[in-house]
Amino acid sequence: MKYVNVIPLLALALLAGCGSNGVAHAPIGGPPACNKTNLINTGFNFDWTCWARTPTKPGTLPGFPTFTLKTSDSCVPSQEGNPFAAIETPAGSAGYLSQQFIDHGTPQSVSFRVWGGTDPVTVTVGIVYPTGLLEGAETILDTFTPPTVRSSPTTCSGNAPVIKTYSFSRSDFGPGSLIELRIHVTSNGVNDATANFDDLTSSP
Repeated sequence: MKYVNVIPLLALALLAGCGSNGVAHAPIGGPPACNKTNLINTGFNFDWTCWARTPTKPGTLPGFPTFTLKTSDSCVPSQEGNPFAAIETPAGSAGYLSQQFIDHGTPQSVSFRVWGGTDPVTVTVGIVYPTGLLEGAETILDTFTPPTVRSSPTTCSGNAPVIKTYSFSRSDFGPGSLIELRIHVTSNGVNDATANFDDLTSSP
């Protein structure tokens, strides 16, 4: 009977996205609740809690896209010991990072810090409403190429991360509606075709 009880608990932990990936930076107090009025776990201190990772296209290299939490980038010293999300999408692979949160019924904004690796990547930011089984259309807020911080595997380019901020408001959301932020990544490059994200916040 002991094993019957343990296995479902392990499965629930994995489904909740709370599994450890070796990034031991979670503050004391346990993981936060999701689907709140703002984005949660904005700095990945609780691993992937509240963030869904969805591959959408495999590309021509096996094993991609990949979603990884890291705590250092030699070309971005400010990330030393500071968790961030790295989405690698070489050779035409693609995927997106997403989180649902509650609309305020007033103009809102989302903001994040982003940078690339060596080969350029394309990032597309969108808002989906409604979510769930009756999933609606995605409103695209922007498509851009983040600055690449490496000119080779061992050489920094001198570029720095940038902060992107987007305001949005749709009359069909309605106060209390659950909406979803999606951040898509893809690339035709093959050398460190990675987009890196940190400090993903929403306001008000």
